[in-house]
Amino acid sequence: MTPRLELAGIGVQFGATSALDGVELTVPAGQIVGLLGHNGAGKTTLFNVISGVIAPSIGSFSLDGRDAGKGLTPRDASDLGITVIHQEPALAQNLSVLDNLFLGRSARGGGAARAASARAALDRVGSSVSLDTPVGALGLGDRQLVDLARGLLAGDMKLLLLDEPTAALGRAETDYLHDLIRSLAAEGVTVMYVSHRLPDILTVCDRIVVLRGGRVVEDDRAAAFTPALLASALVPDIQEHVFSDANVGERTLATAQGPEIIAHAGEVVGLFGMAAGEQFRLLSALGGQEGRYPLDLGDRRTAVTSPADAITKGIFLVPADRERDGLVHGQTALENVLLPWYSQPWWRAFWVTDSTGLDVYRRAREDFGITGPDHTAAVSSFSGGNRQKHLLARWTHPRTPRVLLLAQPTQGVDVGAKVDIVRVVRETAARGVCVLVASAESDEIASMCDRSYVIVGDRVSELRRSDRFDADLLGELLALAAPAA
Repeated sequence: MTPRLELAGIGVQFGATSALDGVELTVPAGQIVGLLGHNGAGKTTLFNVISGVIAPSIGSFSLDGRDAGKGLTPRDASDLGITVIHQEPALAQNLSVLDNLFLGRSARGGGAARAASARAALDRVGSSVSLDTPVGALGLGDRQLVDLARGLLAGDMKLLLLDEPTAALGRAETDYLHDLIRSLAAEGVTVMYVSHRLPDILTVCDRIVVLRGGRVVEDDRAAAFTPALLASALVPDIQEHVFSDANVGERTLATAQGPEIIAHAGEVVGLFGMAAGEQFRLLSALGGQEGRYPLDLGDRRTAVTSPADAITKGIFLVPADRERDGLVHGQTALENVLLPWYSQPWWRAFWVTDSTGLDVYRRAREDFGITGPDHTAAVSSFSGGNRQKHLLARWTHPRTPRVLLLAQPTQGVDVGAKVDIVRVVRETAARGVCVLVASAESDEIASMCDRSYVIVGDRVSELRRSDRFDADLLGELLALAAPAA
C-alpha cells in the first residue's frame, strides 16, 4: 500500500549546523509513531519541514504518494491534511476560545452553527471550557486542548503532529487524550507524537523512532522498548544521582498556615499531589503570589507579602509555565537570565560592568550544559529544554537563593535536559540552599528529592526516600485522595 508519509533523505542545514542529516522514514496510515530525541536532536526541525514552516536543504517527502513540493507553506500543509499541535499553543491570547478555533478559517452556517461545531470539537478533546473565555485566562493545559480542538476543525486530517501534548495535563486528561489519539488512528489518521514522558510514549505508540544529531538512530515497534532502554537510547551512559543526607543543615523554612511543611538547608523536598493541586497553590503562596503568607524563616516568624518581598528575603520562585510566566521572548538569552537583578542595589554596587554579567551567564551556561545560539540571540530561538535551563539559571546563578521554589522544573524537557537540571538542583542544594519542588509527576519528585510531602486538599503525609519511592508516592496519593471512612 502507498505509505501515508514518506521522507526521502531529508536534510536541513543552518549555517555550519546540520539540524537534520539524511532522515529516511516511511509511515503507513493509522500508525502512531513516537518521535524521541535529546533537545537539538532535530524533532522540531522535522515537524517544521513536514508542516511547511521551513524547506529542507536536501531531500523531499510525500503524503499519500503525492510529492509535497519545494515551496510548501503552512497553509498548503493544512490543505493537504497535515495538522500540527505545538508544545506552546499558537493561539491569540486576547481573543475568545471560539474566535481562536476559527481564526483564519471561514465558517459556514452562521454563528449558531459555528458555536455548535466548536463545542463538538472541544467535547471531543475532553475540554469543558466556555466558548466565550479569553484564551489568555486559560492555563497551559486548557490552551493545549483548545489548540487540539482547532486542529480537529481544520477538515480532513491525514497526519497529526503532536509536540508535547500532555506536558501540562493531569493523568485523567492524558488518558482521555490517548483514547482520542487511538480513535483518530483507527479512522486512518497517522500520528507522530513527541513527548518526554517515556511511559506515555510506551502506552500509546505503535512504533518508536529516536533521533540523535539529526539522524535516525533507533526505529522499532514500541513493544521492543522499556523505559530504561529508551533512556539509554536517548542519552547513552546516563547515570543516576546518588542521594545522601550528609549535607542537610539547619531548619530554613516552616509554614505557619495551611499544610505543615518543614524544610532544611541542603535538602530537596518534594510537594506532590494531583494536577493543579494544593501543592502548587502552596508554592505560589511561599513565593508571595497569594497575598500575605506567614511562615518561619530560619528561627524567626515573618511573612511574604509579594513576589518582590519574597525575592528580598531570598525566596526565589521558578514558575511552571516558563513561556507565559517566566521568559521574555523579545529579549536576549543574557537579558532573560539577568532581568530581575538589574534594579537591585547589590547589583548596582558590585556588578556594574557588562562583562561581569556576561561572566555570570557563561558560568550558568556551562553549569546547565546549555546549547544553541550565543548570549545575544533571542531566548525564543533556543529549544524548550534550553529555554527552561535559562529560566532556572536566572534564579540560581546571579545570586544564590536562601529558598528555591520549583514548579515542575523538568516538565516538557527531554531526558538529557532533565539530567542536567536535576544535577544543578542537587548541586544548588549542596551549597546550603533549601529547595522545594512542587509536581504532579511522581517520577519527577523521585528523580531529585530527598523526601516528599504528599498533599491532597488539607491532608498531608510525609514520605522518606526508599527503593520504592516513586511507587510509594503514588500509593500514598491514592490513599489520601480516598474518601474518609
